[in-house]
Amino acid sequence: MISPLLLNKPLPELLNIGSVTNLGSVVVEGDPQASVAMIHGEPTDNLSCGIFACTKGKFKMVYPFDEMATVHEGSVKLTDVKTGETVEYHKGDSWFAAKGTEVLWEISGERFVKHYLACVNA
Repeated sequence: MISPLLLNKPLPELLNIGSVTNLGSVVVEGDPQASVAMIHGEPTDNLSCGIFACTKGKFKMVYPFDEMATVHEGSVKLTDVKTGETVEYHKGDSWFAAKGTEVLWEISGERFVKHYLACVNA
């Protein structure tokens, strides 16, 4: 099965899951609201792929899985809390985050969207 995730095509319908605190994050600023669409598997599966969207705000989270992600819409500043390194990502940019990494997310636009591949048992 091939499931295209093209930057110039509409996204699948996203399910609103509310505050990022529902995902174990700690809100630092604003009221960031998240929505998701699973492309393959479920968040509890060893391997899953999906789309994550979030509204403006700042929050911290510890990655519960290894993740490869690509920005589909908007931009985000990610700071590795341990090292203090900050990188801003824009449409088409990608990153890898290792399980256990604490990250500060800063979304300054109205909406940020990424597609990702996550592996729990890495």
